[in-house]
Amino acid sequence: MVERELSHGALMALLPLVAAQGLWVRRHTPSLPEADGRRGTVGEGTNPLELAVVGDSVAAGTGIPDHRQTIAGQLARRLHVRYGRPVSWTVVAQGGLTAGEITTLLDGHDEVARADFVVVSVGVNDTKDLHSDRRWTDELSSLLLAVCGRAQVVLLGVPPMETLPALPQPLARLLGERARRLDRLGKEAAACVDGVYHLSLRDIDLDPEDAHARDGFHPSEQVHAELARRIDVLLA
Repeated sequence: MVERELSHGALMALLPLVAAQGLWVRRHTPSLPEADGRRGTVGEGTNPLELAVVGDSVAAGTGIPDHRQTIAGQLARRLHVRYGRPVSWTVVAQGGLTAGEITTLLDGHDEVARADFVVVSVGVNDTKDLHSDRRWTDELSSLLLAVCGRAQVVLLGVPPMETLPALPQPLARLLGERARRLDRLGKEAAACVDGVYHLSLRDIDLDPEDAHARDGFHPSEQVHAELARRIDVLLA
């Protein structure tokens, strides 16, 4: 199957359809809370390794009860096992934010600058907010430079939005094609910053019934666990 990308110009030409179906989605998709426990530690002892998870609603754990079950807590446990040291996690994230807004959110969060590992989740909102290629690339590059510091950084790819049950057709297909383009551009931007790794989300093989929170839009606990496993492998 040929994987198609949608340019910003082509997407704007379809704006009336995208806007109408987007409004329908906002009205009919339940609003789920973000996870509790934005700070935590796995293991005992002094001088813990520090993990920061920053970004949008995925990083914020929307639809998951506690960050012990999100990327933050699950990756912290894996890093603790691998290094034999305590691992502290911090989540700096908020649902609905784009790359530029996440950079602003990081102001004053020194714990991100001193982190040993940083995971960045971004791109879905830049896709649905119809940001141009140039805006996405510029704002993502600024975000990556803001978090790299001394850390190893993993940029999560833009997920395949065509698979989200909450999105009707043809909106799902259109946003999926646009997300694929932003993901490619994001991978190219990550390659230009030392210490940043891109992790594709397009090949996660889970039963669709297990892949999403009850809103049909955000990832389930099983997806968070699989992402933590893949990030751990990538950082090894």
